[in-house]
Amino acid sequence: MMEPKREMETKLRTLMDIAAGEPPRRVTVEAVRRGVMQRRRAMSAAAAAAIVVAGSIGVAVAAQRVERAHGPGGPAVGTRSHSIAVPEDAGVPRYYFVREVIPNSGSTPNRQQTTVRATATGAVRARVRCPLSARYVISWPVAVADSQTFFLVCQKATGPQSYAKVFESRIFQFQLTSSGRVSGYHPVRGGVLTALMVRSIAVTPDGSEIAVIVYPGNHPADLHRTPPDVIVINTRTGARAIWDGARPVSGKTVYWPQDISLTADGKSLVFLTMPQCFQAGCTTHGGQQMRVVSNPASGGGQLNSARVLVRLYTVLRLSSATVMDAVISPDGSTLTLAVIGTLTGPQRIDSVSIVQIPATGQRRLRFIYRNADDNSYSFLSADASGRHFLLGTGTQQIGPICGRIDNGKLIPLKPDPTTVISMVW
Repeated sequence: MMEPKREMETKLRTLMDIAAGEPPRRVTVEAVRRGVMQRRRAMSAAAAAAIVVAGSIGVAVAAQRVERAHGPGGPAVGTRSHSIAVPEDAGVPRYYFVREVIPNSGSTPNRQQTTVRATATGAVRARVRCPLSARYVISWPVAVADSQTFFLVCQKATGPQSYAKVFESRIFQFQLTSSGRVSGYHPVRGGVLTALMVRSIAVTPDGSEIAVIVYPGNHPADLHRTPPDVIVINTRTGARAIWDGARPVSGKTVYWPQDISLTADGKSLVFLTMPQCFQAGCTTHGGQQMRVVSNPASGGGQLNSARVLVRLYTVLRLSSATVMDAVISPDGSTLTLAVIGTLTGPQRIDSVSIVQIPATGQRRLRFIYRNADDNSYSFLSADASGRHFLLGTGTQQIGPICGRIDNGKLIPLKPDPTTVISMVW
């Protein structure tokens, strides 16, 4: 039998292995437990290096060297700049987008659709349909610029399966009417991405800058070992800046983005990452951290050179928890983190928290949602103001729950949460 602390470490490593480089899906603690025995025999140096757990196993954590970001220096992230035009909080958004599965009794692979729903009632107001002619087109992900302007990635694929190959991704801009209807799709300049699969998208409130995490469209079998790149697009000119994920060469520690977000002025691209290396005998130092690229639309370069914004492993107790998603506030002052595991109190992995910390790295935690009974996690989404959040989680007793966070409570939203892949607003 494994020692409790070692078993906890294995579960967290497995969670990160599941999350890294895969399309969005629900991560359950039970799935992790079932996979521990199988993965114990097959665990490679890559999985072993997936997360460094500090404290609980008595490992001394070395301070990670701070590297300068590429590009000219911008305003410091972590303190609110008066030059940043932050979207006003207009209250809870009236509509939200859902990526959901259409069950078909198992006769063929389940298809998926993207719908617009009214927050107040859950009623479907529109279906998002990509303006492309192809046998199968993935109409996801969606990103919000403001309450009426949105961006959609249309991905031409071989099928609906998670392992389907993507031939081309195209980005479109569209608007919602006051009644929640889609009002036309317009191609984004510089938004044709040939042979690339888009995993995540972020956009500035004025829609002038888009950032996407991309993988090779041929969907290699070892996707978790394939470096993702980040492409930043100036939508006014079509110009692109490419930030390359470091290749996993012998003896090199890489910092690959797990997710991305932009400040409102577009001068800071922030991403969640962790040190990884993929060769036998390779060691890493530190743990999960937030990194920042200044002026990301200018030039391009290596993501490994992005400056360390916050070393999360020194701010949070990650000996029994892991950060699954993170987003920077529009003004750059606050980080909102989705955490599975326990940050305070007795160690247990069956817990989900949404916690905010200053982007300056101060050890000051503000919980906006916390449930010690949650045993799964699938998504976190912020609105344009950065004040309202959608969350996908679940408990063993109730099952999946998808909804909006309101005063520390999760208010369920339609449709049936067992069919939901992700939500945004």
